[in-house]
Formats: sequence, structure tokens, C-alpha cells
Amino acid sequence: MKIIRILLPVLLAAASCKSMKSTSEEPQLEGTHWKLVALNEKSIDLGENAFVEFKDKKASGKAGCNSFTSEYESAGKSLSLSKIASTKMFCNDMMDKENQIITNLESVKRYEIRYGLLYLYGSNKLLMTYKK
Repeated sequence: MKIIRILLPVLLAAASCKSMKSTSEEPQLEGTHWKLVALNEKSIDLGENAFVEFKDKKASGKAGCNSFTSEYESAGKSLSLSKIASTKMFCNDMMDKENQIITNLESVKRYEIRYGLLYLYGSNKLLMTYKK
């Protein structure tokens, strides 16, 4: 019984250190290449044609066919993109998805990063999911 009293705090401390370590290993919003994997809660695979990167208060990437750039502000878990500009090439069978991606980016209010995934939300609705 005495051994359990001694080992239990040690095991709990070790377990808490391990969980803290895994949290700190999550990718950061800034400086990570995020590939789109879900749009409006539906799985999507556009390969490298849909991604976003955040760097130096700028967000840039591709929305399916066209490239985009934007300024962004982040404080805590809040996130907003403004002044979104994109190229205007026409792409068959891609324009509806691309327009939805840009519209969703304009609607982002907050984000979460969990298990290597970036979740972008408008008010309380999940808009897009990206993976590292």
C-alpha cells in the first residue's frame, strides 16, 4: 500500500507531462501548409489545388483553381480574413466549389487546431477543415 502511495503521484505527474507534450506538438496556425479536406462538413479532395498558409498577417493559397491572398487578424482562437483578392480564371466544374471556399473564408470568425486538423468556423458553424 505504501508503494502505491509513492508511485501514484509519480505516475500521474509523468502522465500529465506526456499529455502536455502532445498538445505542444500540435501544428501552429502560422507557418503551416494547410490542405483542405472538408467543405461545409463534407469531405472533399482537391489535392494541392485547395490549401491555405498563414504568414506575417497574410493568408494565401488556392481555392480550387485560382490563387487568393488576404490579410488576417488572430487573437486567441478568433480569426478573421479581410481584403480577400483572387485571380479570376474560369475553371470548368470547379467554380461552385471555389466560390464557396472564398465565401467561407470571408465568413471565418474563429479556429481550432486539434489532432493536426485546422477547423475554421463562422459564428458556430463549421465551414472548412484543413489538415497539415
